[in-house]
Amino acid sequence: MSRKGLLAAALAAVVMLGVVGSGYSQERYLRLEGHVQWISGQTMILATNTEGMDSYVPQALWSVRVDLREVPQDEYDTLTQGDFVIVTGVLVDDSWLAGTSIERALEADSP
Repeated sequence: MSRKGLLAAALAAVVMLGVVGSGYSQERYLRLEGHVQWISGQTMILATNTEGMDSYVPQALWSVRVDLREVPQDEYDTLTQGDFVIVTGVLVDDSWLAGTSIERALEADSP
């Protein structure tokens, strides 16, 4: 392959990586803490805890649907209504969260 061909291939690769990378960087990861309102199958409804926050969480997300398909099952298989958790995921359409992980959390005011 000629030098021009290699240069063209390298330039094409950089452009393609830029296109793919730009879509990925548009995703908005959030960490929300709150109580499980209900959980069933691969969906959880989280009542977010916004007390004491300089609410970066929009009011529309005070109760948010979390898609659990990408969360390892052992992170949510024992959760029940009322459990306090921290959920990490990608905000989709400013209305629901594609979950990536869930951690059980201790509430700040617990003894």
